[in-house]
Amino acid sequence: MAPIITVVPASTKAGKETISALLKSPSQPLIRAIYRDLSKAPAEFTAHPNFEAKTGDVATGTGLDFAGSDAVFYVPPPTYDGTDLGEFATKTANYVKKALQDASTVKKLLLFSSMGAQYDHGIGILRINHISDTILKDAVPEVLIIKPGYFQENWAHAFDTIKADPPVFYSPVTPVDHKIPMVSLIDVGEACAEALLDEVKKTSPHYFDLYGPRHYSATDVKLAVEEVTGKQVEIVAIDKAHLAGFFAEQVPAAYVQDFVEMTASALPGGTMAGDFGDHEYTVKGNVQLVEALRRLYSA
Repeated sequence: MAPIITVVPASTKAGKETISALLKSPSQPLIRAIYRDLSKAPAEFTAHPNFEAKTGDVATGTGLDFAGSDAVFYVPPPTYDGTDLGEFATKTANYVKKALQDASTVKKLLLFSSMGAQYDHGIGILRINHISDTILKDAVPEVLIIKPGYFQENWAHAFDTIKADPPVFYSPVTPVDHKIPMVSLIDVGEACAEALLDEVKKTSPHYFDLYGPRHYSATDVKLAVEEVTGKQVEIVAIDKAHLAGFFAEQVPAAYVQDFVEMTASALPGGTMAGDFGDHEYTVKGNVQLVEALRRLYSA
């Protein structure tokens, strides 16, 4: 019998890629995708016979009906409405925990976390993941916690800024030769789908890192962008002292320091900077940075 898997919130990048991978699986699972706004469900999903979109919201706890599901994939979302991130993460994780406890059929939870989420301080916005991991790590019989690196696709902004004269892209990852774990969303979706469908039960909670084939630096991003676009590109390195000004142009003022702290935590001397080595629970993806950026540029 095909497994029933619920994805919430389904509109997230990780949720979307995981659903795509699940719908291509020979296991033919039935997918229940929970959206706050049903219009966010892609047409290619809604046209699939094994896909069902449902209305729900982790921010309010409404519509979180997991009854009949064998597994649930939860991606803790951020908030930018001025609410304290810690309070928001605690509230949403507890809503999800209650929904899991109310649904006796759920035997597996895949929880989307982040590198560095093992720390309770010094990680900025990633404390959402630390709090969610802590609250949900024993919510169902089997809890899998995936900790991916930085999304390779987040560098897509370079395709806009290289239109300047001279072509440039901005990097808050410094020094420019400092390498951090990066992984493509394609690999994220495939790894999450595999974890949800795996019939071999892991000791719970089971944490695993997800990295790309290798770690990358801003210099590697520059070389990849140049290969994809055929343009010579310069790096505008945003050092630690200027991170606040950089993020102030991108996120609400209430969250600027959280983004500064998250970024600094991965830089030399940062909270998690020494944690990027491989271990027995490290999973490596296959998509190289240049491949991920080429897909975006072609699209």
